[in-house]
Amino acid sequence: MSAQEVDDSVSMCSRESEEKARSESPFWAHWDTSTAPSSPRTSIYSFASSVERHLVTQTVHGRELNNTNEKYMLPADLEEHGRLDIQHEMLKVALGGLYARPAAPAIRRVLSSRRDDGAPMVLDIGTGSGTWAIDMAKQYPHADVIGLDLAPPNAQSVPPPNVKFECDDANLGLSQYLPESFAVIHCRCITTGIINYRNLLQQIWTALQPGGVLITVDCDMLVYSEKQEPITALNENEEGFSWLNKILVTAYEGISVRNPNANAYIHASRWLRELEEEGYEWEERGERAVWIPIGPWTEELKTEPVNKREHLVAELMREDFYRMGATCRPLLLLSGHFEETVDRWIRMQQEETRDMKVKLYVKWICNWAVKKRRPSTPEADI
Repeated sequence: MSAQEVDDSVSMCSRESEEKARSESPFWAHWDTSTAPSSPRTSIYSFASSVERHLVTQTVHGRELNNTNEKYMLPADLEEHGRLDIQHEMLKVALGGLYARPAAPAIRRVLSSRRDDGAPMVLDIGTGSGTWAIDMAKQYPHADVIGLDLAPPNAQSVPPPNVKFECDDANLGLSQYLPESFAVIHCRCITTGIINYRNLLQQIWTALQPGGVLITVDCDMLVYSEKQEPITALNENEEGFSWLNKILVTAYEGISVRNPNANAYIHASRWLRELEEEGYEWEERGERAVWIPIGPWTEELKTEPVNKREHLVAELMREDFYRMGATCRPLLLLSGHFEETVDRWIRMQQEETRDMKVKLYVKWICNWAVKKRRPSTPEADI
């Protein structure tokens, strides 16, 4: 059975179930019936619309969180988006751009192709602060970019005219977009809030045009020792103990209670292969692991001449994770831990990260896949 036949056999059922889910969603009552130039169909809630922010957010233990998906309980406020902006800059330097370099030829090719129905489209699922979407819109001013998330971004500047932000829950599907709408779909660190990531990958394939590119970037939900091995010590009197690791492990326990599939990113490469065997064909797939030290503690970064790029990446990684305890605080409190205990963990974690008392690595996992082109799909000069 071809991928098209697979899609046809399930599309009616899946769309009916998605529309039912949407009718029960908090977004539904605020449907924006105006079709934006950048959207193939109407959006649930446009950032530029009159819907007020408090309708899709809530305050929990002093932080602003989304109010529509109980699976994802990390902040969505200015403080968190500032942390994500630091992370974004770190990844740009580490990857050499807005995506892993091996995916660049396919992305340039598909974004250079002319479409009969308008400009090429880019979708950023889980846009967070919106910085990736904004940077992508600036880098490709001839493309239309949509940033999708549970809560509006906190843009620090006026976005370019070819980017739009929409609020919606990707767990409800992507049926608001026409099939084969997008040239590029980007997902960064979204699996903690996605119930069925494999199904989402299938829907992304359907939403991509032939030759379209999927990009995923995920941070492993723990830190590693200087030997790039998992840290097993969870008590502060144990050798190799890390306060940052304790916070991450404890937060992940709370996340897993809400979403047992929160670590689905580790299966992404295998699922992309399995989907191809089921008829969702890719002409190219790849995976890359990137190890980044939390702070410039490695011998290479302490010995002249210092690699300035790698030094900057390590410093930005340290600044990102210095704030991680505060990011996890609402979730830790919601999970039943005492406020005094959590605040002590955070103080100790921030001191540990600031002074690099424990030498730690973070592992990032990048996947990319190019949807198979039809024989008639034109080649563009790149």
